Amino acid sequence: MRALILNGSARPIGSTGNIVGDIIEELEKGGVETLHVPLYEYHFTPCNACRTCEMRGDGMCADVTDGTNEILDVMRQADLIILAAPGYAGGAPGVMKLFLEKAAFVLSKGDRGLHGKYGAVVSVAEHDGADATYNELVYWMLHSEMLVIGSCPLTSFKTGFDDYRKDVFGMKGLKNLISHILEIADKE
Repeated sequence: MRALILNGSARPIGSTGNIVGDIIEELEKGGVETLHVPLYEYHFTPCNACRTCEMRGDGMCADVTDGTNEILDVMRQADLIILAAPGYAGGAPGVMKLFLEKAAFVLSKGDRGLHGKYGAVVSVAEHDGADATYNELVYWMLHSEMLVIGSCPLTSFKTGFDDYRKDVFGMKGLKNLISHILEIADKE
């Protein structure tokens, strides 16, 4: 199984990045090939609704300058896509929203390239916003016709900088999520 983790945090080092590191470590121990794409390294431009992707139907954005198409290609090659993001002002950060907005339009008007792929979500917020961010990202996956892997409790962390391991429910959810992913990988 090949897993792609899109990190929507604006910070290279922080709770979201540290959780992503834990996920990578555990998945690789279980034999899952992982690739981490930190979205903060990109400068996505907003979708301008030119509808070129709809007219062409090739699953590519007309804007070839910001990395959207390259990430979409990697997503199409992955078996599992994990979206990891902090909650900023009650939702995913702008960099993730910009990318997902363009990706949703291109995919729905083009090749439906994520149809049937597995997806999972991890969200983090010090105060409010982790659950709203989680729901926002799950909705995007469902809209993209993905099969979302859940866990109980949810992988929605309520924590400050670098104390995510103290969130008992978040850590239990993460352990369960990783276990579910590895079960699926064993069946693939």
